[in-house]
Amino acid sequence: MAKPWKIPELNPEESLKQCVAKIALTRFQETFSYEQATTIGEDPEGLHDMRVAARRMRAVLKIFHSCFSKKKIKKYDSLFQTLVRTLGAVRESDVFLDSLISYKKTVELRDQKIIDLLIAREMSSRIVYRKKLLNELKLISNNKHPDSFVPFLKKTH
Repeated sequence: MAKPWKIPELNPEESLKQCVAKIALTRFQETFSYEQATTIGEDPEGLHDMRVAARRMRAVLKIFHSCFSKKKIKKYDSLFQTLVRTLGAVRESDVFLDSLISYKKTVELRDQKIIDLLIAREMSSRIVYRKKLLNELKLISNNKHPDSFVPFLKKTH
């Protein structure tokens, strides 16, 4: 798991608004820095890192919710909640597949066929989960959420 990005130039002399904006922007950028690896889908750790970063972003929104307009915070919290959920489905499938593959090596040949069926079924499920995730990432991009996030931060109160 990737370590959280350090918040650049966080200064206790600055206003809460300025500090929250720096924290939220850093977490937002951190989340979407893993988008390419997640979209390609070859590295399960890239997806895991994006999920962890998105969960950190949700935590920022919850902790500092009073600094944002209720309407906007609801929009972004909903966006990150859905993203975390779709990332989680793929991640859980990856972990389960790894477990099945490892377990298969420990059982007799006749039992391996049963494990193969479970693996095939989970791989089919994973395809569905990935498709939902890719659709969610496309929706986020098409709705210009990354472009609207910086102006949103400037409107913290």
